[in-house]
Amino acid sequence: MTVAPWPAKETLRLAKLQDYDILDTLPEPAYDDIVVLAARICQSPTALISLIDANRQWFKAKVGLDVDETPRSLSFCNFTIQQPGILLVEDTRQSAQFREHPLVTGSPYIRFYAGAPLVTPDGHALGSLCVVDYQPRQLTEDQVQGLQVLSHQVMAQMELTRYAKQLKLANERLEQRVQARTAGLTTALQRLLKTQTKLVKREVALRHSALHDPLTGLPNRSYFIQRLAQAIQLSRRQPKHLYAVLFIDLDNFKPVNDTLGHEIGDLLLQHVANQIRLLLRKSDLVARLGGDEFAVLLDNVPDKEHAIIAVKRLQKQLSAPFMVEGRKVFIGASIGITFSSMGYRQPEAALKDADIAMYHAKKQAKQQLKSQLKTQLKQQQILSDSLKSPVVIQDEVILNQQFAVFDTAMQGQASARLTLEDELRQALAEDQFQLYYQPIFDLVDRQLIGFEVLMRWHHPDKGCLNAGDFIAIAEEIGVIQQLCHWLIQTACQQLKKWQQYPKFDRLTMHVNLSLLQVRNPQLISQWQAGLAEHQLPASAFQMEIAEQVLLSSDPTITTTLQQLKATGFGLCIDDFGQGYSSLSRLHHLTVNTLKIDRAFIRDLTNPSGKDIVKTIVDLGNSANMAVIAEGIETAEQLTTLVALGCRVGQGFWLSEALSAVTIDQVLAARSQQQ
Repeated sequence: MTVAPWPAKETLRLAKLQDYDILDTLPEPAYDDIVVLAARICQSPTALISLIDANRQWFKAKVGLDVDETPRSLSFCNFTIQQPGILLVEDTRQSAQFREHPLVTGSPYIRFYAGAPLVTPDGHALGSLCVVDYQPRQLTEDQVQGLQVLSHQVMAQMELTRYAKQLKLANERLEQRVQARTAGLTTALQRLLKTQTKLVKREVALRHSALHDPLTGLPNRSYFIQRLAQAIQLSRRQPKHLYAVLFIDLDNFKPVNDTLGHEIGDLLLQHVANQIRLLLRKSDLVARLGGDEFAVLLDNVPDKEHAIIAVKRLQKQLSAPFMVEGRKVFIGASIGITFSSMGYRQPEAALKDADIAMYHAKKQAKQQLKSQLKTQLKQQQILSDSLKSPVVIQDEVILNQQFAVFDTAMQGQASARLTLEDELRQALAEDQFQLYYQPIFDLVDRQLIGFEVLMRWHHPDKGCLNAGDFIAIAEEIGVIQQLCHWLIQTACQQLKKWQQYPKFDRLTMHVNLSLLQVRNPQLISQWQAGLAEHQLPASAFQMEIAEQVLLSSDPTITTTLQQLKATGFGLCIDDFGQGYSSLSRLHHLTVNTLKIDRAFIRDLTNPSGKDIVKTIVDLGNSANMAVIAEGIETAEQLTTLVALGCRVGQGFWLSEALSAVTIDQVLAARSQQQ
């Protein structure tokens, strides 16, 4: 006899049940508590969590029953899963459906049954939460509602367990991929993985690395800016609270690095970091800004002289030779200082002024060194003439360390910045800004799928300026909010227009968000207003953020990112691979897209560069995140990326950034061709 195949719906249901991997598992308190509560609420001797397999009914939890499973053919719950709501049988002997049932006519003589189906989010009934009695009875409306609520809790617990297992499996697979790739990477990749903490194995260390320099262990620029912002706020509330910002740049570091190698250079940076840290108070903050630049926050200093003394002590200590591999390495430091008395409102402005003062100090040191060398040459020339022999200059390092305190006399760069600030405000009034859009393509079929929004300033004298030339100043003086509002309205209007062209209704836009923009409390409401006005879904936009923004411990930033996700926006990590991304944060905020840093695309001709890109592509694929390659500039890069499995990209080889008018013409022409 031929056995009839399962109906398609039942086949899907059984597959879904197997997907939860719950059958034949050990008892769990979460489920046991639910059946106890169900029995008490419904005042029934027996309560069961029943799952209907192909040929059996299996009990995950039970009260008042000793067996673990029964044949499906004898299961009341088999009928429960075939209807949308609760199956309620108040008297089985009066039920045409059940009065001849073996469990009614025989042991255990069931007289009452109520079962609430366990329904998955996509509509498959896997079993039921049921209560059984051995005498006819009724349930009150509250009891019926309670049974339904508890059935939802059973399903929620199953979903939670399933998700936890899937997440664990995904992490295990990802760890295996990362470990498999690590063995073959070159020194460049090894250094990258050290600074990023090998992704999975050092998850806890990544949280620390987000705000610290991996080489020296000092806080990084992001951490320093946060602490400096706190000092500024305190100083504004308490005018007597004095702080000083030091900007330190090492002298003679580049020759050491170039001559003795980067390994020695790294050791030297670690030595300098330790020396600075040891000479300051525990309450002072030392940070490495990058390269050979350091910053110090002397918070709550008694007076300016105290800071000056600390600077002189630092310079004296750093002038001592550093012994490495039997060699004496001489290093010095130029230091710029600024004080809270300048009335700062933004931490970036204070750091910038300290930087200006540092360059002033370095200029003074060079002038003094030049004067000393001239004097030395004159003296040696006199000695040479008297001895009738060639001039011999001794192999001696002359260190001319200088420090300078920022004041109004150092307004060369500051004046230029003030001019730029005025021009920025004027540009807003005269509508000198324009958005350009760099196309993003599917690299396999070369189809246009979206754009990255790029802001340009058409300066009346300097020509077209990129955002990098003015955004930092715009943020510093507060006009960024107006620019952001204008960008949102313009981008929404353009995308709505372009989506109306045939075949382009699914175009998306990528918009870059800086750290300051993410901190803007009006960001979400501005975007919601723009979307509502132009009738666009939030999913049409991807918000590109830097890795340091993703990993920030600032609760304001975390809340904004969560709100962006809740609204429906996609999150894209820009320049991925250069920072310290944490897998837990990627999953917690459900990051949609990773954009590979263009430095790795340029390095595709090297095996190490290719391995890095492949690792990022595999990471994205395993975590169900899209991966975009930016900065594609050659046909060879494009071919290699496709071979590595990267499907989406942008760059000058595909298209430069275009004006809205040009894109209108292109889309109109392509629509006519189609």
